[in-house]
Amino acid sequence: MHTVTRGEPLRALPVLALSLLAAACRTTPAPAAPQSAAIDPAAFAAELDLIAATELWPGFDLRAVPVAVFDGSRTLLFRHPSPPEGFVADSASGVWIFPGRHPAVTANNSVELGGVMTAGALLSSPTQSLRDRAAVVAHEAFHVYQGQRHPRWVANEVELFAYPVDDGRLLALRRLETIALNRALTSSDPAASACWTGVALATRRERFAALPAGSAEYERKNELKEGLARYVQWRAGGGGWHVADDPPPDAVRDRAYASGASLALLLDRFSPAWKAALSAADSIPLDVLLADAPGLRAEAARCGFNSAERAQIASVASADVERLRARRAERRQALLEQSGWRVVIAAGESLLFPQEFDPLNVHMVAPGEVVHSRYVRLGNSAGTVEVFGRSSLTEAAGAHPLFNGVRALTVSGLATAPAITENDGTVSIRADGLTAEFRGAAAQMSGDTLTVRLAPRR
Repeated sequence: MHTVTRGEPLRALPVLALSLLAAACRTTPAPAAPQSAAIDPAAFAAELDLIAATELWPGFDLRAVPVAVFDGSRTLLFRHPSPPEGFVADSASGVWIFPGRHPAVTANNSVELGGVMTAGALLSSPTQSLRDRAAVVAHEAFHVYQGQRHPRWVANEVELFAYPVDDGRLLALRRLETIALNRALTSSDPAASACWTGVALATRRERFAALPAGSAEYERKNELKEGLARYVQWRAGGGGWHVADDPPPDAVRDRAYASGASLALLLDRFSPAWKAALSAADSIPLDVLLADAPGLRAEAARCGFNSAERAQIASVASADVERLRARRAERRQALLEQSGWRVVIAAGESLLFPQEFDPLNVHMVAPGEVVHSRYVRLGNSAGTVEVFGRSSLTEAAGAHPLFNGVRALTVSGLATAPAITENDGTVSIRADGLTAEFRGAAAQMSGDTLTVRLAPRR
């Protein structure tokens, strides 16, 4: 579900905004009694086998993908051919167990573990049912399958930072598209469903014509990768999805999960052979496939939005964009004004570049400044800094907020003073949620702020 993106120095891009959006559909799990977050290995393996017995996607076998799950206290490894050092076999279930969170499992994503691509998942919620947890694993295992069979189903995450989320007109069109998808998916009348599907597609064509080409491509590729994985997750979970309202403007990436799954559900309805067509064409967009479904265009004239609906949606979108701008400033201020200890990695000329980050938890807060609210790792030839489980602020060195290099990283609100060690010219920093190690760096404490200055490049 969540992905971690590897980065490196890239060309400059126009910096407009950062986005995250959820829309169209989401899973509604059956109510479950509170339970421990701990996962019983044998029961979970049986649940995965039960899901694998149904066809989630042509050619995809859940049992063929190794799985690493962190349940809050330990990492469980299923069906892995060569478990890495530190994993011990559980005699009762045959599952391999690592105490604590294995360093490779940082998010719900595909990871290389012991030289083998593995579905990784953080499943430490005590209220999530066993079936819902297994469905999340199916989502991530499908990503492993996608990487092997459909490597072109990958969006360029650089485009996320250049997406114009603060354009009120584009947001209004997106909202109209979501409403149309809503009505298409919830209608029990085939003619009405076909009509609203046509309206959704027509609205998307208008919106995409006004979007930068890279932004439209970004949405479509994420619908293929994340939207179809969400669709597989819903099938694995036994259905139960419903349509949700379009959330705030800064959720473009997350919206693709739901809009892609929604398009897949409509393809099931209007073009049952669509999966074969997609496999043959590999990376044809889901909306293009759906537009070719018979009968949709002919129905489009029977429904639509009136002028009052359009005016109301436009007014709300404009207000939401203004709130987004205010919220960005507040998020930046809140991070920088946290009480407690602070660590600043000052790169100077020795710019840092993103090695990993969680694109679902990045927030543009000012020109060139990004808050990473969950995870980021930056590095250069002298070392790396990693922040996990807490927020940090990066300051860009160039036109792009990350990929032209980062000149500074700030972590604040630490409850205890960071630990500093120096050994053979290497400075190591350890703090709650932060680790850093750089050769030739200089560390200086002033009040409650530790500044680590990197050595100039030679």
